[in-house]
Amino acid sequence: SSGINAEYGGSTDIPDWCHVEAGTPCDFTTAPSPEALCKLHSKSPIVHAHKITSPVLLLLGAKDLRVPPSQGLSLHRLLRARGVESEVRWYPEDCHPLKSVA
Repeated sequence: SSGINAEYGGSTDIPDWCHVEAGTPCDFTTAPSPEALCKLHSKSPIVHAHKITSPVLLLLGAKDLRVPPSQGLSLHRLLRARGVESEVRWYPEDCHPLKSVA
């Protein structure tokens, strides 16, 4: 998941990536404009979750600095609420690479 959303820029170790992927200006001296926030929001996977119908397996590292694990948990809750089969596998000692997954 790309993890792009309006608040993501402040909770990742690569905030500029979010803006590059969304095509919005990357200026950390001011708050994003309403237009930039709208564009960031439109690129967020959670916005498109209503299109997911297949079962989903989410592998989440609790120490992930790149994609906050809370985003995966939010997607999981949304899918379950919509009746889509979703499972979370939680890796408490892993970061983004999930090195303990065999």
